[in-house]
Amino acid sequence: MVYIDIEVLLRTYEDYLRHVRRSSENTVKAYMKDIKRFFTYVNKSPKDVERKDVESFIKALSKGEITGGNVTETTVSRYISSLKTVFDYLELIGVVTENPMERVRHPRLRKKIPSFLTVEEVKAMLSVYDGEKQLKRKAIIALLYFCGLRVGELCNLRVEDVSFYPPYVKVVMGKGNKDRLVPVSESIVPLLEKYVEMYKPRIYFFENKGQPIHPATVFRIVKRSAQKAGITKHIHPHTLRHTFATHLIMNNVNVKIVQELLGHTNLSTTSIYLHVADKEKFDAVKKLVI
Repeated sequence: MVYIDIEVLLRTYEDYLRHVRRSSENTVKAYMKDIKRFFTYVNKSPKDVERKDVESFIKALSKGEITGGNVTETTVSRYISSLKTVFDYLELIGVVTENPMERVRHPRLRKKIPSFLTVEEVKAMLSVYDGEKQLKRKAIIALLYFCGLRVGELCNLRVEDVSFYPPYVKVVMGKGNKDRLVPVSESIVPLLEKYVEMYKPRIYFFENKGQPIHPATVFRIVKRSAQKAGITKHIHPHTLRHTFATHLIMNNVNVKIVQELLGHTNLSTTSIYLHVADKEKFDAVKKLVI
């Protein structure tokens, strides 16, 4: 019988995620955490894992026995994605001959309407960082909103990917391994030019000692600006991406264009904003006066 070193196998799989699938750092960390929990739970060599082991794990996960707390359907779905990906890889390299994830289905997810900000709230968040020493923070919020970037895309944005004439940012290998060009509003070009002049970034547009800015730093900047602006909603960087999409739809931009700007693979992902930002519905409700 051939002995399989699970630690070595997982290290090669982690390299596969990073360098072949080109997954984001957040995805790699989440997948590896999920997979390690699974193999700790089943306590079996990958080639001996059966579908009943997967079902037992998912049942335990749903009950909160794996994470030590309640989990959402979204979390269960992510674990299934993690396991599907690793077993597809193991099948590809010949470690397993029968894939235990072959007929495992994701739970039916309820589509949540994403929260978004008003134009006034975005302006308030930007005005919080009007000081010259706070220029970097203002530029971060401006790019998140005006380009609808994911936090990972913002952190990995390179100086060479930002053009002022014509104004656009090039998102290299965004989610789904797709490059895309996102036009930049001319209204924020002076801000970005001033930021570059002051901070002189060399490699990454937002960097810390030559390294990309950490996502946690971006989260803190966004939350701090929302608090100072007096916004009581639960705000995070992705809220600005939702707001970008919502405001475009409210201004009658074709949903296909919004899909391309966001870098969504499926139109169904973008269509959630149609329910949130149907301008006619908003206008209709405004006519109700007491």
